[in-house]
Amino acid sequence: MKFPRVSGSNLDGNHLPLPGWFDGDPTLLLISFQWQQRSLVDPWCSVADQLAARYDDFEYYELLVVDWRSRMLIGRTRRADLLTTDQHDRMVVLRVNKRQFRQSLGLLGEDTVYALLLDDDYVVRQAAGFPVSSTIDGLRTLLEEWEDARPPTGVEAGQTTNSTG
Repeated sequence: MKFPRVSGSNLDGNHLPLPGWFDGDPTLLLISFQWQQRSLVDPWCSVADQLAARYDDFEYYELLVVDWRSRMLIGRTRRADLLTTDQHDRMVVLRVNKRQFRQSLGLLGEDTVYALLLDDDYVVRQAAGFPVSSTIDGLRTLLEEWEDARPPTGVEAGQTTNSTG
């Protein structure tokens, strides 16, 4: 399924057109519906940090989905001050019709967090709740397969530099 075209904003209030703004190939999205779900988001961030350190093109973001009618200003609350710089830079707030957003992605409810792996704006893997070893292993395997399938570039492709002048 294709990730819906929505608008979000970072914690500095900058408008972000999604999914086009995401910088990653592939991209992992960690979706939560309540600030209190940080205890479920943080373990996913640890996993994603390890994957990002290993796979050059992989990126991840946290999406906090709030109802478009909500007056919550996450960027101006003390809660946002509790984030590390990296967490702050990866956080995107979506003000959308939450029910429609969930339905468009097949998300069953708002009581847990979701991890969606995107490739070319399409959801290719989805998990809910706490990251379990089988899910993490599956992500690693998929990322390794993608990395192996990429055409080699530069020196890896057999190009040599001409040192004669």
